[in-house]
Amino acid sequence: MKHLLAFVIIILLFNSSMFSQNFEEYAGAIKLSDTAIITYKVFFKIDKSKVTGYSLTDLGGEHETKSNLVGFYDANKNKLSFKEVGIVYTKSIITQNDFCHIHFDPVNYKAGKTSYFKGTFKGRYNDGQECIDGEIFLNSVEKINSRMEKVTKKVNRSNRINDSIKDKFNNLKIMESLSLNMLKADRVLSVFSESNSINLEIFDGGQEDGDVISVKINGHTVLEHFTISSKRKIIPIKLLHNKTSIELIAQTVGTISTNTAVIEINDGKNNIRALTNLKVGESTKIDVLKL
Repeated sequence: MKHLLAFVIIILLFNSSMFSQNFEEYAGAIKLSDTAIITYKVFFKIDKSKVTGYSLTDLGGEHETKSNLVGFYDANKNKLSFKEVGIVYTKSIITQNDFCHIHFDPVNYKAGKTSYFKGTFKGRYNDGQECIDGEIFLNSVEKINSRMEKVTKKVNRSNRINDSIKDKFNNLKIMESLSLNMLKADRVLSVFSESNSINLEIFDGGQEDGDVISVKINGHTVLEHFTISSKRKIIPIKLLHNKTSIELIAQTVGTISTNTAVIEINDGKNNIRALTNLKVGESTKIDVLKL
């Protein structure tokens, strides 16, 4: 039974239904030269020879980071390569220039048909200096989902598995909506933007349960005791300084679990979605850093 629950957690980590169907989605891991293993997920689309998209490193972890990707695809030789070119957001305490970007070496890849690929990468800082090298192993998310469906059918047919475990499998699609970037208490999410303004949107992405939240911008209250609903509350924010701090404070907890609000930040180029997970009186911060 413990192995079954562990498998559920792994699948939930890799599953995602909130991303565009136009993207190729692969999930797997990075193996660094010092033997450390980090979860890794990529989303990209191929337009002729041009590759664009983004990556998620340490998905669900304390150092979760989203980076933009650019690359090259050679349809004649079936070769794919890409590199990270900038951070969209990170939970690590670093600056944009401190981050070690992945430069993935060309590998055999056939667009629309390859379900698994692996290869080596070199890490580079923005100035080109080497940081750390390693390997990447990636499986098609479509393939992972297909396997999950087969496992779910087996679970439902089994008389040796209790109904509570079966419910976990049958409700996976509902639980996928919770696989957003989690904003936990006393943590800081750093968002990088080239824009002069952003829109902060707050809403309840599930069943409305009466959660109440307050919002401060650089220490000044801009939204007080706001009851979250399915209707989006949009707060325009001008980025007048190099760092703009947004603090989200849980005033009350509704009838369902903790204070959970879907938070979206849109700067015209990037759209970041996150979910608060706070108890009464707890707060979390988003720092918007201008590039």
